[in-house]
Amino acid sequence: MFELCAAPSKYDSSVGGVRAGDDVVRLFAGATAVLARCAAERKGTFASTAFAAASSTTEPQFARRCLQQLPVQGGGTVGELFTYTQIYPGSKGRQHFPALQRESGVPYSSMIFFDDCTYGDNCGDVARLCTGALCVRTPDGLTEERFQAALDAFALGQVGVL
Repeated sequence: MFELCAAPSKYDSSVGGVRAGDDVVRLFAGATAVLARCAAERKGTFASTAFAAASSTTEPQFARRCLQQLPVQGGGTVGELFTYTQIYPGSKGRQHFPALQRESGVPYSSMIFFDDCTYGDNCGDVARLCTGALCVRTPDGLTEERFQAALDAFALGQVGVL
């Protein structure tokens, strides 16, 4: 978000993203598909699932604006899909996840964390400090395959970094 040349303004379907000056914020294709699946299965497979977002951006208002405008296939926005958000500068393991746990009441052992960070080890941080969480590195962005692998590992009781 800090690299944007301006504040996000509005979703533009002609470019498939939220315009921010000359920049456009878009979801990865895999993330688009995964979010569509999550939204479509809200009354089925994911009926008892709370979705959350954690971001250590220095521009939290930019991130929130994008989440509220990026559409999810089938209706609604990415922001509407998330029940909880922790969006502010800070550590995933020391701040964001403990705050999500306190706010939601969901134990770490019932959480899956996907992270595309390539300049730090957020997954290692969460795995060490939030015992029981399953953490999934997605350095090339979230894909349907990584999402399914995480669901399979979670079903088997795997914790730590996948």
